Amino acid sequence: MIKIFSFIIFIFAVLVLLSLFYVWERATALQLTLLLSKEEKELDIIQNRIEKLKLEYLNLSSVIRIEKIAKEQLNMRYPTSKEIRYLNIE
Repeated sequence: MIKIFSFIIFIFAVLVLLSLFYVWERATALQLTLLLSKEEKELDIIQNRIEKLKLEYLNLSSVIRIEKIAKEQLNMRYPTSKEIRYLNIE
C-alpha cells in the first residue's frame, strides 16, 4: 500500500514538474517573441531614418544646389575664356 501511495506521489510530482516546465517554456517563448517584435520595430525606425538621411544627403550634394549657393552667396561665376589658363605638365 505504501509503495502504491509513493508511486502516485511520484507520478503527481513528475506531472507537476512537467507542467511547470511547460508554463516556463511558454512564458519564455512569449517574452522572446515580444522582444523580437520590439527589436524589429526599432530596426524599421532605424532603416527609415537611414532612408531619410540618404535623401537629405542627395538633396544637399546636388550640383544644382551647390551651383546656386556658389552664385548667390559666394558671388562666384564661370570663368571667361580669357581667364582660363592651361598648364603644360610634362
